[in-house]
Amino acid sequence: MKESAPRKAARLAEKLLRIRSALGLSQNQFISHLGMRAAVVQEDINEFEGGAREPSLLLLLAYGRVAGVWVDVLIR
Repeated sequence: MKESAPRKAARLAEKLLRIRSALGLSQNQFISHLGMRAAVVQEDINEFEGGAREPSLLLLLAYGRVAGVWVDVLIR
C-alpha cells in the first residue's frame, strides 16, 4: 500500500501572517515574541507565511501562545 502525503493545513500560512500583522510586529520582532530567537530566523518566518514550509509543532505552540489561540485553531 502506498502512503498518502500529509495534508497541508488549510490556510495555515495566511493565519500565521495574520497573527503577526495583527500584533503589528516585524518578522524579527515576532521571533523575539516567540522566544525562539536561537532556533528561528527571519527567512523561516517568511517561508511559513508564504506557504513554502510549515512550522514544527513546537513553533505552532509558540504561535498559539503569542496569539492567545489553541493550536487546533491554526491547523483547522
